[in-house]
Amino acid sequence: MRRMAPWLLAAAALWVACGGSSSAETQALCQDLTNLQPTVAFLTAPPPTATVGEVRGALDKLDSTWQAVHERDDVPDDEDDALLAGQQDYRDALEGVGDDDSFAPYLPTTAGIAQGLAHSYEAVRVRLVCPAYLQPG
Repeated sequence: MRRMAPWLLAAAALWVACGGSSSAETQALCQDLTNLQPTVAFLTAPPPTATVGEVRGALDKLDSTWQAVHERDDVPDDEDDALLAGQQDYRDALEGVGDDDSFAPYLPTTAGIAQGLAHSYEAVRVRLVCPAYLQPG
């Protein structure tokens, strides 16, 4: 059995850890996900004064990043589908409600959806090995 050169093994490990050639893409997506952290927190626990329109606006902020996650091969379909489904379920719960209406009456209906969305968000950040030092910006 031939022995692999130690530098080759180290290079392979680094390539896998950094996501291969897409490490710049991964870093950018991780920053986008980090930038959405306050939005996900808002959706998980909207303030009592929040309107349905503000919640819808927060859901809209997720669109492009969720789509970018969905297009990634290194995020399993069940994980990115959970992000998209959670967002759609949240929207469905508010269908037919006016933007100026208070969100408070819909909190019991959306609380479980919001928790699932937050869980899916964290699962994707873990999957992509997003660095903890990134800050929303």
